[in-house]
Amino acid sequence: MKQIKTLLMLVLLMLTSCVSQHTINRHSYRPDVVHLKMTMDDYEYMGDVTVEAEYKIYLGIFRKVLTINGEPYSPRYRSYTRLTVDPRIRTPHFINRALYKVLDTYPDADYIIPGAYKKVVDHMLGGRIVKEQQTLKVYRLKNAIAQPEVE
Repeated sequence: MKQIKTLLMLVLLMLTSCVSQHTINRHSYRPDVVHLKMTMDDYEYMGDVTVEAEYKIYLGIFRKVLTINGEPYSPRYRSYTRLTVDPRIRTPHFINRALYKVLDTYPDADYIIPGAYKKVVDHMLGGRIVKEQQTLKVYRLKNAIAQPEVE
């Protein structure tokens, strides 16, 4: 009987030693929420850019890209650009391939607003040809720091 109690105590001791609690305190020196109050007066309008993509859809599942921004598409050389405006706002997949034109046209752009979107579908036997077009407004920050005048 004494051996069973000793064995039971030893098993309980082993089980409690395997379970441990620990607390980790992590201090972050950055705030949880940052509010930057800016208005459209703080931005300089640079211009509009229109991007477009044209592709074919066969039997509803096979897709072949024909042109991106009016140029013949080569799957060997492709680039993707994504606008992270809001996770709920998504740009179409083939428009993402055409967005490089915005950064090529205005490399110092800070703020890009997706604007009008147009989709034209031409139906044909066994598939369709889709033309997507989106206009984007491009802004950059104005120089807010006043430079001292040199006399």
